[in-house]
Amino acid sequence: MFKSVQKMFLRNLKIHQTAIKTIELIQKCSFESSASTIFALSTNIKSSGSAIAVIRVSGDKTLNVINSITKGKADYIRSKPRHACLNDYVDPKTNELIDKGMTLWFPRPKSYTGEDLCEFHVHGSLAVINKMLSVLNDIHGCRLAKEGEFTRRALMNGKLHLIQAEGIRDLINARTENQRRRALGGLSGMLDHKFNRWREQIIKSMAHLEAFIDFGEDELIDDSVVKELSENIRNLKKEIDQHIANTKLKSDLIKDGFRVAIIGQANVGKSSLINKLSEKDVSIISPISGTTRDVVETWMDIDGNCVCIADTAGIKDSNHPHIDPIEQQGIQKAIQRAKECHLIILVIDASDVYHHKKLIISNHLKKIIDEKHKSELLYLINKIDLLTGKNERQELESILIANKIQKPIYVSCMNNEGFDNFVQNFKQQIEQSVGNNEEDRISFSNERHVMHLAETSKEFTITMENFDKDLAISSFHMRQASYHLGCLTGNITTEHVLDVLFKDFCIGK
Repeated sequence: MFKSVQKMFLRNLKIHQTAIKTIELIQKCSFESSASTIFALSTNIKSSGSAIAVIRVSGDKTLNVINSITKGKADYIRSKPRHACLNDYVDPKTNELIDKGMTLWFPRPKSYTGEDLCEFHVHGSLAVINKMLSVLNDIHGCRLAKEGEFTRRALMNGKLHLIQAEGIRDLINARTENQRRRALGGLSGMLDHKFNRWREQIIKSMAHLEAFIDFGEDELIDDSVVKELSENIRNLKKEIDQHIANTKLKSDLIKDGFRVAIIGQANVGKSSLINKLSEKDVSIISPISGTTRDVVETWMDIDGNCVCIADTAGIKDSNHPHIDPIEQQGIQKAIQRAKECHLIILVIDASDVYHHKKLIISNHLKKIIDEKHKSELLYLINKIDLLTGKNERQELESILIANKIQKPIYVSCMNNEGFDNFVQNFKQQIEQSVGNNEEDRISFSNERHVMHLAETSKEFTITMENFDKDLAISSFHMRQASYHLGCLTGNITTEHVLDVLFKDFCIGK
């Protein structure tokens, strides 16, 4: 019994020391956070200016700043929290009028940062903005904010969790509707709640395991506890692994875009297709074979999804009699793009297939088709308008079936025939790959999340391997699993993690 008590004392001492270090770190960060009053322009301004610009100030000296540039109106503004007050803004050194604008005062702790905070809403000309920033910079104890420093202070003052801070960053950078929705998944706290639930399960299991280690030898706790713990950890690991799998499959598609490659033989209508899809002249169209020699990209927002569509060079075999070195390079780039993309649109000339009574494609194209899963291929039969005979289209369908072309889509980029049907199929393909339901939003994680979740899963594996060998080792690795989940939510953090996160923010956020 004495050994059990001794082990428990040493373990609790270690936990206490770790907690002290964490508290010291948070206190250090909080002290640095509140050491000065910061200011920054919070709105994006074009070179031509804008109607309104918002300058944000946060820190202990915020009221002093207000008083300095409003001719001593700080007491009045202070009496009107969260109200827009019309003021003259002046240079305190010369008493020169800078602008007339609105001041909003947010007293701590009910502000974005948890500190005293104000916003100056001024006219958005570059001259006004530059003068305001210059005057603020000259006020003692006031300095320009660093990237993401307002949000960093909000995090340190408990106004946000780490995952919510990441959600704000992703929301600011969102280019499409789907990216916006995914960012809100983090900002709303759904993801944070999920990770905290997992961590609470680990801590509960850890407490039971350590109780068994300390008192099991005295037969105060039944042996079935370990079996139940093993089952709980196994189920939790399965849930985390599934989350990682969903994230790896879809997060890149959301953040970096769904990549589409339009490939095919020369002169089958690839450039016409990309121009028609994007509704602009992306690629040059010409009857001359091999006009497109490089990969030509365009980005589109399709039903809230960021999609990159690439037109490529017509793919011929290397031994083709009419192929020059430049065209050969274009073909290699086309092949590489086809390997990297999420979806291939293989364009086929309907008239060419009909007149040759078979599908003629290069060996390169055959290899690409063989390597891609059927869900990553759309067969687009273009120039259907050239088949005007009564039975020509039926004969074409028979030829395609004989060549194992599955679910071909018939279109004419010339007269729009079948194009709406193609677009509908194209959108469905994107939607199936990217996903757009509530669970997809909750499962959306970034690289930092995946790293810590993968480490958590690894610690679970080692934990279960040692249940029959050494429970003390299992207990240690469960603590490590809890540590990694704590890093996710910000319960455990380091300056390095915060530096990496906030460097991607704009100055005024």
